[in-house]
Amino acid sequence: MENGSSSHKSIRSAGRVSAGTLTSRILGLVREQVFAYLFGAGMAADAFVAAFRIPNLLRDMFAEGALSAALIPTLTEKLTKEGKSEAYRVAQIFLSFLLSIVTLIVVAGIIFAPDVVELIAGGFGDVPGKLSLTTDLARIMMPFLLLVSIAALVMGILNSLGIFGVPAFAPMMLNLGMIFAGFFICPFFDPPIIGMAIGVILGGLGQLIFQVPAALKQGFRFKLNFGFSDPAFRKIIILMIPMAIGFSATQINVFIVTRIAASLQQGAVAYLNYAFRLMHLPLGIFALAIATVTLPEISRYAAMDNRSDMAKAYMRSLKLGLFLVIPASALLIFGGRAIIAVLFQHGQFDYSDTLGASSALAFYSIGLMAYAAVRITVPVFYAFKQTARPIAASIFSVAINIFFCYMLKDSLAYRGLALAASISGFVNITILLFMLKLKARLPELAIRPHIKPLAKILFINAILVGLLLLWDRFLTFGLQDAGLGIRIINLLILLIGAIIIYIAMARLTRIEQLKGLQEIFRRIK
Repeated sequence: MENGSSSHKSIRSAGRVSAGTLTSRILGLVREQVFAYLFGAGMAADAFVAAFRIPNLLRDMFAEGALSAALIPTLTEKLTKEGKSEAYRVAQIFLSFLLSIVTLIVVAGIIFAPDVVELIAGGFGDVPGKLSLTTDLARIMMPFLLLVSIAALVMGILNSLGIFGVPAFAPMMLNLGMIFAGFFICPFFDPPIIGMAIGVILGGLGQLIFQVPAALKQGFRFKLNFGFSDPAFRKIIILMIPMAIGFSATQINVFIVTRIAASLQQGAVAYLNYAFRLMHLPLGIFALAIATVTLPEISRYAAMDNRSDMAKAYMRSLKLGLFLVIPASALLIFGGRAIIAVLFQHGQFDYSDTLGASSALAFYSIGLMAYAAVRITVPVFYAFKQTARPIAASIFSVAINIFFCYMLKDSLAYRGLALAASISGFVNITILLFMLKLKARLPELAIRPHIKPLAKILFINAILVGLLLLWDRFLTFGLQDAGLGIRIINLLILLIGAIIIYIAMARLTRIEQLKGLQEIFRRIK
């Protein structure tokens, strides 16, 4: 009964996270629509995307990345063994640490913004005014790092307590802030893109404030505690050090990729950004939601040294993730033009931009299955507090990515950068699975019993790909001159048809993950 109860609780939690992530991603699409309508894929769009990368790179280290991965297992262990008061005390120490360190980083970022922008987007110097605009935008958006880091700390506290809904909905505030800015702030600035940078700050503030009432309700208080000699706090820092090294490699990768894209045709940075955002829609709704729920669950099993249930929870999550993201990948590859034509082909964003962004999306989406598997696999290592191993895999895959970026940029231009990311994703998950079985002390993880269910998933997706190829070849309407109504009809035929066919094939082949989806919809409250 315990395993069944844990499974149902996990499914309910995943459903809440998916609902929150779906809401945020839908608003993210609206945000990108507003952005595309106002700025297209020209100089302002390139400058904003490159500038926003700077606080976002550090955000991966101090917020959603290393912080969450190191904090949640430690807080979960404290809650399991010593109760809330001890867990909250450790969280207050970490809050004080964040306020001290991240504030210094924000100030340094503002002061040295011209040097950082030159490093990440030196190719912009060929277009008059583009480099200076990027610098101004970067300076405005740097405080976003501090706001989102504290928001991530609150998210970690709530997730450790088994509260997933509120943190899952919080990121929508960033999208709302930018949508608001597009309509009500941008018109008052010259250039208008400055208003969008202000919207980022408003969104980061909203993301923090949205979660505060839930944390206060659970008894957490925002107090400063500079007890940096505390063993639990030092354990978090020790866990974060290898992650920081790994994320540094990832950031170097992003810097290099952005710099390469900045040296290519105008619009290349924007095309990659639009495609990356769309690719992250299914990744966030499915893989990130499953991974978010998996980390506290397997951390509890790790604290009890229950390896068998850890292995079962991981494989359950992995199969559900693959069942959902593989068809999403096929839809993005073969239906990318139809999707982008509906979402972004308005205002300053024309059909040539649709072709550019959809080709980048196709190459990114090849690796969607690998990205999702990585997201779901890494929490197992974090639960063991073995942070160095996934980081080592990440560093190696980053090197592979950079290598293929340089190899493919001349033949495929910006599309080669997207393909390089997909190749590195498959390298990453291959290494992780090898380490998980042989190096992470999880012999209970047996792949053989799951070969048949995984083969079923691959089989029905192969059929879906064949049908999508036929649709793309013979049934799609012209997208260049068609009005919005025709484009929407075209997209609805694609999406509804693909969903009906996929579910029908899953029922015919009796795929167990379909029951998991039914549980999510039935049990989410």
